[in-house]
Amino acid sequence: MTGPKKAAILLLALGEEGAAEIIKNLEDSEIQQVGYYMARFSDISPEEIDMVLEEYYTKNHSEGSGFMLAASGDFVKNALTKALGGDRAKELVDNLSANVEESALESLKWLDPKAIANFITHEHPQTIALILAHLEDPEQTATVLKELPENLQADVVYRMATLESIQPGVVSEIDEVLSREMQAAGAMGTSKVGGIESVAEMLNSVDKSTETRILATIEESNPDLAEQIRELMFTFEDMVLIDTRSMQLIIKEVPQQELAMALKTASDAIKELIFSSMSQRAGEMLREDLEVMGPVRVTDVEKAQQTLVKVARKLEEEGKVVIGGRGGDVV
Repeated sequence: MTGPKKAAILLLALGEEGAAEIIKNLEDSEIQQVGYYMARFSDISPEEIDMVLEEYYTKNHSEGSGFMLAASGDFVKNALTKALGGDRAKELVDNLSANVEESALESLKWLDPKAIANFITHEHPQTIALILAHLEDPEQTATVLKELPENLQADVVYRMATLESIQPGVVSEIDEVLSREMQAAGAMGTSKVGGIESVAEMLNSVDKSTETRILATIEESNPDLAEQIRELMFTFEDMVLIDTRSMQLIIKEVPQQELAMALKTASDAIKELIFSSMSQRAGEMLREDLEVMGPVRVTDVEKAQQTLVKVARKLEEEGKVVIGGRGGDVV
């Protein structure tokens, strides 16, 4: 039983009021994962309840419950409303309800990345590539990829980059296998999955060492493909292509502490661009934060740099900033 499923059972056992108090402290992604199961429960066996409660109350030597739970149609809505308010709750409930009948492949987006990786790690690389190509969130895909064995990662990414149209029979067969585990139903029609663009977007979300290793492996067998992927990627160092006005919009959306962390290993060119995009006082404060910052983990620096990259890409998609060198000449 996955963590989100156990959490869903525990929330049901706590009732609407208790569940609401816990939901208030969850991230949206966690609510979606737990809500995925809560919206699909018809009944839960006493054995499942006992297992979850025993695990939760182990330190208190509590006994099992001995009763059955059933999720009423209004439980999820009521608990979310008490925790988040009417509008936000309605948005999440509508989202969950709209996907109750989705296929197993589509349902993967609600699951924990580590659980997905554990489930698919022994599949053929081509099957793994197809499954990952159906995940809509590049960050989730990147996390699943990192959980896979290193000797599989580059092979899977290569296959994702070369995926195009998939025959319905192949997708249906994979979906049927997944549905046995997830109790989801349905097959998908022919669809456009994978491709260089999705791979570039996914690699933008992994750490630098993983990105470098995967691209180097792909380059050994297909230099042209590796170069095409690189051309579509936008990294932290590419931010030197951003003009001062656009950079001003970007740094407004990034907390100063995270901005200082991102500059810890940044090139002089990026530092100068960011400082020149700030007021003199703000720049002085940022320089002071950098000076007093002690040793930090490389992963924390890369995470902060990825925050800036995500903000830049979001604003570019919204048409608020222009990044030179992407999508043709800038005029």
